[in-house]
Amino acid sequence: MNAWMLIWTAVLLGALVLFTGLTVVVSIGGFLDIRTMLRRVRGQHRTEPGSTHGSS
Repeated sequence: MNAWMLIWTAVLLGALVLFTGLTVVVSIGGFLDIRTMLRRVRGQHRTEPGSTHGSS
């Protein structure tokens, strides 16, 4: 019975480590995607004909 507790504890800890790693990877990737998107939008706004610089 003690072996099953060790197995499930290892499975739980492994799942928590994988979930934490996945969360970090997705968060960093999402942050980089949002930053790229905002730079692209800002660049398109600056090159639009008739755009007013300095207004939000």
